[in-house]
Amino acid sequence: MAVLDLWTTGERSSTRLFQALSDGTRQQILHLLESEERSVGEIVSKFSLSQPTISRHLSLLHDADLVTRERRGQQVIYSLNSETMSGSMQQFFGRFRGCQDALK
Repeated sequence: MAVLDLWTTGERSSTRLFQALSDGTRQQILHLLESEERSVGEIVSKFSLSQPTISRHLSLLHDADLVTRERRGQQVIYSLNSETMSGSMQQFFGRFRGCQDALK
């Protein structure tokens, strides 16, 4: 596979990641999940937004692999995917010489 092909594949993944991170509400959800996993209802209760709006934010975060979800009975539980977040940041910023020393 050519370097450009690898860059394009990584670029698509990075674009999805940064689009998910670009919204303040999604950033707050990630911060909320950093301390513990939570149900959709628990997440909704922390915001003055509707459940469908929060669910759309959670879906975008899940599509970017920043959160995981697990059905437990009637509830869907969300958790922060720290490994993906850390790995994605290292992969993206590691492409730039100016960042490589800071990532070591």
